[in-house]
Amino acid sequence: MPIPPADSSTIFKEGTRYQWPNGDILRIELREAGALQLPTGNLVARDNSIGGLDPEDDTQAFAVKVMSGSYPVVLAIVNWEKSPHARQRVAAAKVMISQVEATSWEMALRPGQRIADLAPDSVYGFPVDSGQGCYLDASLLSFLQASQRDEVQLDAARDEVMENCHAELIDPKTGGNIILFDCGMGDGLYPTWIGRSAAGEIVCFATDLELLSHSLGTLPQV
Repeated sequence: MPIPPADSSTIFKEGTRYQWPNGDILRIELREAGALQLPTGNLVARDNSIGGLDPEDDTQAFAVKVMSGSYPVVLAIVNWEKSPHARQRVAAAKVMISQVEATSWEMALRPGQRIADLAPDSVYGFPVDSGQGCYLDASLLSFLQASQRDEVQLDAARDEVMENCHAELIDPKTGGNIILFDCGMGDGLYPTWIGRSAAGEIVCFATDLELLSHSLGTLPQV
């Protein structure tokens, strides 16, 4: 069986506290990183600077698409209670398709991926080699590729992520945007999950950045 999704009800709850192995306590802060434009409804989640990007690769986006629109991106940011000056990190990121609560979860797959092909205790996800990820519409892949060639523009955005946990790149030709975010555990492979309502409608895409899987679990709120 693949790895099950993390508990989104605690990760995306303001003020949730987690015990860290060294005795520190992590507290969740929810922050909106901007409104993601999805003109085609085809969501891509990926590293924001890793090479080998092919804008014509139609398997970049998740196989399940949503209605064209503008959707808020919410980050679950970790603050360290005993180390207030430590750099904030993002534990999870979510594209909010609806305000309706998710009652079931499924792994977000790209075309050609099948749950039946997964090895036990594994996931499909996007590889990160830069410590950062991003969300974008598939139509913005060419702009992301151009941004990767423009080191000044991308480096400025990546520096902003280091400072504020997120940043935005805006395509001057289309007005479309890319929302960049910190990956809590740095480099790795990060799964995205589709949350559905009781009626079966897509309400969000949530990416687990795996930081909290290294905690000792939640603590009572104070």
